[in-house]
Amino acid sequence: MVYHSNISLEESSIACGCALAPLRTQVKGPASTTQGVDIVDEAISFYRANVLFRNFDVQGPADKSLVYLELSVGQLLKRFDACKTKVDGAKMVTNLVLEPFLLPGDHGFALGGFLSAPANRQEGEMWRSYFKQAREELGLRLLDKCYTNEGSLNKYWMAFSSRKFLNKQL
Repeated sequence: MVYHSNISLEESSIACGCALAPLRTQVKGPASTTQGVDIVDEAISFYRANVLFRNFDVQGPADKSLVYLELSVGQLLKRFDACKTKVDGAKMVTNLVLEPFLLPGDHGFALGGFLSAPANRQEGEMWRSYFKQAREELGLRLLDKCYTNEGSLNKYWMAFSSRKFLNKQL
């Protein structure tokens, strides 16, 4: 049984079928802030269990956000594998945030069947800016999990760097 998101939709807005839930973050962006567990915490804590499953039954907009962020965890782990020190990993996270990424509805988007295309340009930009902020926060938090206090790679996290969530990658 896969782990689903427990995020409440009361404080969330919806864009492209995804819940734009509040984040516990210091990164600037459109997301409102929260003090409790957020979708980024769920993506990190559920990744190692969910990556072992081939199917994921989406139960709502929060699950769609969770799926996208777990694909981002896989992308980060694969890139962390090439960065041997925590300093190199931090530079890679910064570079990854600056890279452009596809919107739902774009040709080549990994989750074409899960997420709907934006209804208008404003919705697309809201989705892009929210997930840019969420991906940066995810990278910063995952950096602490994937590297030990000495700055070397954590073998218990890096064992999952070769796995693909839902057999897809960003």
